[in-house]
Amino acid sequence: MSDNEAIHATDVDVIVVGYGPVGQMASVLLGQAGHTVVAVERHAQMYGLSRAGHIDDEIMRLLDRVGAGEEFREDAVEWELYDMRNKAFGGDLLMSFDWSVIGPHGYRSHWIFYQNNLELALNRQVERTGKVEVNFSTELVRFDQDAEGVTAYVRDRQSGEERAVRAKYMLAADGANSFVRRSLGIEAKEGHVGPNQLVIDTLQKRDLSFEFDNGQFADPERPGCLFQLGKHHRRWEFTLAEDEDPGDYTIDTVWELLKPWVGPEDVEVLRWPIYRFRESMTQEWRRDRIFLIGDAAHTLWPFAGEGMCNGLRDAAAITWRLDLVLRGIASPQVLDSYQDDRQPNMQGWIDYSREIGLPCIIMDKDAAAGRDQFLFAVQQDPSLMPPATVPPGPTAFSRTDDPTAGLTAVQGRVRAGGKVGLLDDVAGRGFQLIATSQEVVDALTERERAGLDRIGASIIVIGEPGSGAPFEDVDGTYRDWFESLGRVAVVARPDYYLYGSAIDRDDVHGLVGSLGDALGVNVPA
Repeated sequence: MSDNEAIHATDVDVIVVGYGPVGQMASVLLGQAGHTVVAVERHAQMYGLSRAGHIDDEIMRLLDRVGAGEEFREDAVEWELYDMRNKAFGGDLLMSFDWSVIGPHGYRSHWIFYQNNLELALNRQVERTGKVEVNFSTELVRFDQDAEGVTAYVRDRQSGEERAVRAKYMLAADGANSFVRRSLGIEAKEGHVGPNQLVIDTLQKRDLSFEFDNGQFADPERPGCLFQLGKHHRRWEFTLAEDEDPGDYTIDTVWELLKPWVGPEDVEVLRWPIYRFRESMTQEWRRDRIFLIGDAAHTLWPFAGEGMCNGLRDAAAITWRLDLVLRGIASPQVLDSYQDDRQPNMQGWIDYSREIGLPCIIMDKDAAAGRDQFLFAVQQDPSLMPPATVPPGPTAFSRTDDPTAGLTAVQGRVRAGGKVGLLDDVAGRGFQLIATSQEVVDALTERERAGLDRIGASIIVIGEPGSGAPFEDVDGTYRDWFESLGRVAVVARPDYYLYGSAIDRDDVHGLVGSLGDALGVNVPA
């Protein structure tokens, strides 16, 4: 059967429900791995308007992995400073974050963008796989599953025609009101509920710049924020008081709020929805062969800009597992660690987003004055600020009792064969065994090497420039990282977290053996 015939057959490897960025990422990762996918989207086309507006360096690394990074960066903007003031004009600086640094994944740490451009870039890579059939104006109407797979019944919303798609697994990326989640009877447990927020997205008619930009104005009279959405769009947000009626907000109201910054000669208003800050988490991310990803499994307040990012993390986490299982390389038991890996990390992001958001939306003047005085004091003595929540890394799939498990798999620049670039581009993606000594790698047995080869792992030795190592550490990134870890080798997972590490040359055998056991990889003798 040809690739094209496989795509249009009834039986496929995975059906993806929902074709926003999370569904797109899951589709392209599976398609690029050679698996057949049917994606269904109830809308007639990609949404075309922005919801998310921020990604971090981890997600930029993921975009480059699927080939969408270069196109994405054509319109995205590197976020330099993220400031919080108590007024939009002439206010006092309360907090300032330098976001111009390079993050641990090797890219600028924060980017702002227009979501439509992200979706176009991802869709282009989906199409290039030749393995993914995307069906717009198509809704999932019912489904059932058995021990061998999932049968999804989908309806063309224009013709009314129904058909059945049989898949080995199903991924539900169908948003906060997920039909799949509700049909399974899985409850989304609600967390803290915040105020209503007016979001105004605009298209610039000319270049714009403001003295205070890309930050929060925590003015108790009307809290809000403004920032760029890539090079050509801008967003303003305003918090509504509890006694305000969202129905009172019209386009005239919108222009009145924008008047201090812009008028109709400067921007075109694209949309002005009002939504309420909500957070939720399902206690069940999987039901047998069906997995929830993205907003179908969790929602959070917008202040960290990590809502979509976490959906993309879900896609990366589940697809490397599905890839190995579908290819018969790993045991299906590896799928059991998906929720336990992702859920604690997601709860950390939910808590962090709320923590940094609450001070921004205070509308009581006395409380706001107290907040300002505290933050002025913090500027003089940073130790006064309580430590922020740090989302934990995933450790459900990791080496037991390994202190490095779940840490970020740092990426730096390397040189090999005259080519200089970030490690993934030069050495390969997927599982990576990284060491700073050839002796460590030479200790591997043939069977251990065969096991690593079976899962597509790259064996990477990085040394100082001029050392003769296969990969030279251009900026000292790996020297510094390994010194901080106190380890001689690490295994990085395909989703950029550490599975574990080895203390010394002898311990490498335990590290590689543990990985094979965790995956259930069978290496022929």
